[in-house]
Amino acid sequence: MKKNIFTFFICVFIITLSFSQNNISKYLVDKDTKVPLRSATIHNASNYTITNDDGLFVFYSANDSITIKMLGYETLRTTFKALSRTKDTLYLTPKPFQLDELTLSNKNIIQEAYNHASINYPMEPFVEDFFLRCILKRNGEFVKIEDLSGRIKRDKLFGVKKEYAFQILNMRKFGIEKKGLRADDFELLSLDGLFDWYSNYFFLDPKEYRFSYLKVIDETHHQVSHTSKNEEDYKKGIGHFIISTDDYAIKERLYKINPKVIDKIPFTKKLAGKYRAIDYYLREKCEKDSKNNKYFISNGVMTQKVELYTQGERIVYDVSFELIVTHPFSDLSTFKANVNGKKELFKLEVPYNKEFWEAQNQLPLTNEMRNFINKTHNTKEHRVISNF
Repeated sequence: MKKNIFTFFICVFIITLSFSQNNISKYLVDKDTKVPLRSATIHNASNYTITNDDGLFVFYSANDSITIKMLGYETLRTTFKALSRTKDTLYLTPKPFQLDELTLSNKNIIQEAYNHASINYPMEPFVEDFFLRCILKRNGEFVKIEDLSGRIKRDKLFGVKKEYAFQILNMRKFGIEKKGLRADDFELLSLDGLFDWYSNYFFLDPKEYRFSYLKVIDETHHQVSHTSKNEEDYKKGIGHFIISTDDYAIKERLYKINPKVIDKIPFTKKLAGKYRAIDYYLREKCEKDSKNNKYFISNGVMTQKVELYTQGERIVYDVSFELIVTHPFSDLSTFKANVNGKKELFKLEVPYNKEFWEAQNQLPLTNEMRNFINKTHNTKEHRVISNF
């Protein structure tokens, strides 16, 4: 039984492991508050990564230079050699500025961002290397875990109609499914469906959304919030854009459910039950590639919660997708599609490579995930699906 669920993805950048590369691991925190900085960007001309929820990053590169940056903070430019002599924790300094010193333009900054889209973003075929983690939970318990590394070929980043092709290089998956009639089991999205979410809400129709100006992040970044003009429309969310005033690129977008309309969301019937989405959250950040001077979605997060009523039972599903782009504009000539992008993610078949998954540093298994994988599952009630 198929059911499409909204998705989340998170995008980040990394490097291929090799013995000749430099590597460093540090924690990144706010210098004043000592709060860990999540999703800060660590990069140089060749490689990218971001910090996790604890502010931790692991960075590999053959290039010695390192740039560490985050909106609202002073950029730190350093080297592997210099960081090797520092303590485990690095501090970013909040940017000082006075609001009355800034010149807030009367320009429609959203319209300017839209007008500059063809300049700021790739509008011709390109390839990205990525890592992807998919997780499905049922009533707080793991049901499916799937990790992928691969490549995507796009005809463009944004647009109503987008074409994709996929080359999956490595896969690690483990999950359980109920035997018999799976009235309460959900399937994950297809790769096509997932990457449609990847760029669907980057540009919103001003005829349908109300934009409020301006919150200043720093001297070159302004935040614009948005809500639906029709406050009764449960299909439209709320959120914000963070836009650079230097080149009008959208550096961050957040799109989430409007809590005021949750009670208005109708149920959809499904066999002996009914379901509806009761929460979703999508956040994406963009960076500019120094080699081709174009922006790309560097990291993003989306989660969704769905409630299902079946046979007198309420079941809550939580689904999440994390997308990590390791190389935003990789070699187009070496791309070779090898999977069907319309096939449900968990039905994809790619052999498990133990050496690869033990060496990579982007998608480590948590203790909770390991416990789920190593647990003895009731094979009379569930079928176990795994490629390792």
